[in-house]
Amino acid sequence: MVESWPFHPFAIPSSPVLRIGAYPLHGSPVFHVDPNHYHAELALKRALLAADHSYYVQAYPESLPAQWELLVWGVEELARSYPQWFYVEQRDTELHWENRLRGETAIIRVGEELGLWPIDWLGRQVQEDLLLIAVDEAAGHPLIAGQLCFPNRWCLADKMGLPMAMIHGPVPGFNAHLAASTNQLIARLQPQRPVWRRNWSLVVLPDLDLSPRLGALDRQKAAITAENAGEKVFYRVERQTLVRMVRHPVVLFTVRTYVAALAELTTDPQWAAALARMLRQLDPLMLDYKGVTPYLHPLLAYLDRQAMSGLQ
Repeated sequence: MVESWPFHPFAIPSSPVLRIGAYPLHGSPVFHVDPNHYHAELALKRALLAADHSYYVQAYPESLPAQWELLVWGVEELARSYPQWFYVEQRDTELHWENRLRGETAIIRVGEELGLWPIDWLGRQVQEDLLLIAVDEAAGHPLIAGQLCFPNRWCLADKMGLPMAMIHGPVPGFNAHLAASTNQLIARLQPQRPVWRRNWSLVVLPDLDLSPRLGALDRQKAAITAENAGEKVFYRVERQTLVRMVRHPVVLFTVRTYVAALAELTTDPQWAAALARMLRQLDPLMLDYKGVTPYLHPLLAYLDRQAMSGLQ
C-alpha cells in the first residue's frame, strides 16, 4: 500500500491568489478511500443515481472506448493503492474484481455490455466524482463523460461538451489568468504522472450534493450571525486530481469533497485568523462568486473572535 498522503483537507488556508496550484502525486493514491465515510458516501451516491440517473451521469457515445480504458486503469489503481480492500485480476478480456469493503465481487468482460457506462460503474466504487476530458486543443478540451453526484452548484447538463474555458467562465479572472495555463496543463499531462490540486469554498449547507436544482440559498445566508456562523457556515474542500490515460487522448478529472463546520475548525485560533485574513484579501468579485458576500461581515466578526481566543 502507498503510505504517503500529500494532502490534508482542512489545512490552514494560505492564499487568496487565483492559481492552478497543481502538484505531482509522486505515487500517492489518485483515489482517497476513507473507510470511516466510505459506506455512507457510496450509499448516498447510489441513492442519488437511483432517483435521477440521467441528471448525475452523462456521456457521449464516442467516449465509450476511453471509458473502458478508464475502468481498467481505475480498478488497477484501487488494487495498487489499497490491496487490503480491493483486488483485481485480469484474465484475457475478463476482470475479476473484489471490493472487500462492500463485500462485492464482479466479473467484467471488457468491451462488452456492462449495464452502466464504465465511468458510472467505476464511480460507484469510489468517493470521488469522475469527469472525463478530451485532450483536444482545437476544441478547448471539452467534457465528454462524467458521474457527478456531489457538485458544488453545477451540473453535467450545463457543462457537457463545453471547453474548459467555458466551463470555468463564471470564475472571476479565469479566462484572463488561468485559461491558457489550464489548457496547457491538460495538453502536456503525461501518463503515469498524475497531479493534484485543492479548491475551497464556504457554503451554508453540509450536504455533499449541492446541485443547482436545490435552488437559491439566500434564506440560509440571511440567517447567519456572528453568534451562529460556526454552526451554520461550512468549509468545503475539493481534492482534485488529473490523470492522463495511455491509449486514448483523455484526462480523468477526479473531485473528492470534504465538508466541516467552521465551529470544528476554528477551535484552532490560527486557522480562524488565516481564514479571516484570506477573506479580507480576496477580490470582491470572487467573494460574490463563492457566495460569501451576503454574510461576510458576521462571518468576519465570528472569525476574529475565534482568533482572539488564542491570545487570551
